[in-house]
Amino acid sequence: MPALLVLTGCVTAKKYRLAKPNTPPAKLLNWQAETPPVELTLQTVIIFKGPGSWKREARWDEYRVQLANHGDQPAMVDTAALTDLQGTPQFPGTEPWALEQLSYTNWDKYGKKGVKLLAGAGALMLYGVAVEAAALSSFLAGGATTGAVVIVDVIPVVAVVDIAVVAVMNHNNKVKVQEEFNRRRLSLPLTLPPGKSVAGSLFFPMTPGPQRLRLKGRSGDTPFELVLELKPLAGLHLKPAAAK
Repeated sequence: MPALLVLTGCVTAKKYRLAKPNTPPAKLLNWQAETPPVELTLQTVIIFKGPGSWKREARWDEYRVQLANHGDQPAMVDTAALTDLQGTPQFPGTEPWALEQLSYTNWDKYGKKGVKLLAGAGALMLYGVAVEAAALSSFLAGGATTGAVVIVDVIPVVAVVDIAVVAVMNHNNKVKVQEEFNRRRLSLPLTLPPGKSVAGSLFFPMTPGPQRLRLKGRSGDTPFELVLELKPLAGLHLKPAAAK
């Protein structure tokens, strides 16, 4: 019985959990780029298990920005893109689970091209959850022969109830993550009235070595492009070269 309870407790998905209350706050950057009449401020960048994280294991990069319209007519911001180390544009996601899946897919592609990666600020494998899930499936499948027969005979009701509790917890946690993601997300396209500003987050797939953040739009009939160079983030998600 204890083994089964411990196992089901571990199955409670970390991917759906909010961060612990003692997570340190995000570091303010306040990097700016301006193409009159619109000004872009990158307030902070929140990464996997980094300062400011509000999700326990968020497999995306959150770029918290502020946009200000200093003109005398409405400004429309249409699109945003983050250029990775290979010059490929990455676009903000609108749904957390699809965004996480895209991070897995992209990282597999980067790895096949020889890019040595780190998830966030530490040496944390992006595929850790997938490996754990595979090991768990193997354990459960193997248990259906000898040991599991004894467990099911002894505590069939407890097993069912425990799994149901885990499922409910996962569902509730998933809803909380979705709600917070939606609350923070800056939805594009958006219209900025004259003299107004708006702040929110652009959620990109985990992007190694980001080069620049680019936003496009128009003020009246005049198009504009905001480009913020990200040289200080050149080493993000990349393993440092071995010391000689």
